[in-house]
Amino acid sequence: MHIQRKSDATVKFEYGTDLRRIYPWKGIQDPLYWGSAIASVRPGECTTPHSHDEFETFIVLSGKGEMQIEAEREVMTAGDIVFIPKDHHHQFQNLSNEEPLVFISIYWDSPEAREQILGHLLQKKAG
Repeated sequence: MHIQRKSDATVKFEYGTDLRRIYPWKGIQDPLYWGSAIASVRPGECTTPHSHDEFETFIVLSGKGEMQIEAEREVMTAGDIVFIPKDHHHQFQNLSNEEPLVFISIYWDSPEAREQILGHLLQKKAG
């Protein structure tokens, strides 16, 4: 059984969040095509506005935030899910000054992932 304990987790401040990467997971089969993380936006703060060459989905676990993708804005709460297309500028504002905004990020189809998949397929074909 493989368990990632919260007490042992590495959390880094990335994209304006306290970010704990889940996959890829050292010692576990690399998913090749996708990754995931648990992100926490501190009270009254927001993620760093950015875009990237991969698809992304956020699943809100707790808190209340305003999601902005390009010019669109929507308030989201626990249980809400948003899809973020490739190359779309986005940020997530925590609307609380007391509680963190916590969500899971799932991302896939990055250029690096496509290279890994191609290398994997070429290796299988050769071997």
